[in-house]
Amino acid sequence: MSGLPPNSQTPQLNTLIENTLDLEEIDTNLYRSKNLWIPVGARGVFGGQVVAQALAAAMKTVSKEYHVHSLHSYFLLAATNAIPILYEVERVRDGKSYVTRTVFAKQKGRCIFTCTCSFQRPESSLLNHQYEMPIAPDPETLPSNDERYSAWLRRTDVPDGYKRYISEVLEEPIPVDIRRTQGLNPEDILYPEKTDPYQLIWMKAKGKLGEDLAFHQCVAAYCSDHHFVQTTLLCHGVNEFSDPRLEMLVSLDHTIWFHAPFRADEWLLYEMECPQTGGGRGLVFGRVYTADGKLVMSIAQEGLIRAGANPKKSKI
Repeated sequence: MSGLPPNSQTPQLNTLIENTLDLEEIDTNLYRSKNLWIPVGARGVFGGQVVAQALAAAMKTVSKEYHVHSLHSYFLLAATNAIPILYEVERVRDGKSYVTRTVFAKQKGRCIFTCTCSFQRPESSLLNHQYEMPIAPDPETLPSNDERYSAWLRRTDVPDGYKRYISEVLEEPIPVDIRRTQGLNPEDILYPEKTDPYQLIWMKAKGKLGEDLAFHQCVAAYCSDHHFVQTTLLCHGVNEFSDPRLEMLVSLDHTIWFHAPFRADEWLLYEMECPQTGGGRGLVFGRVYTADGKLVMSIAQEGLIRAGANPKKSKI
């Protein structure tokens, strides 16, 4: 079986991300979530958590000699955190070089999410190349999201309504340390301006993780949905406070290609860009690099975007 241990053998969990991704095995090929998180203001469970838990479920049915190299998923319905998500794994194919699994995530008898994962037995290659890592500030010189929001609470020019929102966000146990390279001031949120549809974000899991590559890949899958679809809004200067006002922004699908081993508890640079929006949708591409410049993941996502007039032009 995979390096992700079955629940009865799992050691004492000691990081937020391990709690976030922990699953209970309830039957052959059938797993159940233990913890689900709905971000402040969101319609349903955080998409990255569903992707990562589905990948973790698939990994539990695959021999540890195979490593995931791609996953393709669709979000069908918003998930609630009032009841667990059931992950049913279909063993589609077991080959000598590649293994394929499809995961169906269900709540209340309805399929809310599907994910097909392909695993490969590692092999060497004479042909290797990658994009170069973009230049970015040292993550240790940037404030974390928690530090940034805490500083905003001390400012007298931030509206009380927005401070209440910030306080709610700070009360949530987010398992990822995120360091933005732009949008570091509350003015950038309350009075958004049109900018290039491009952003760089440093990220890593909080706490020290074990040596299992499979789990680091699950953690990175979780991280990959943070701030990603929001890239579609940058060139429009639109959010929940602008005019026009953002009315809905949800993920429709999510695809990840894993290129090389990495550690998710060490800094990873997430490069995001949006080449097109239209028809109520926006497309985003992403690349993830280790701090020493190795391209380890590529990501693509399409999101549903709806905006409308904001007659009150309220800044909360």
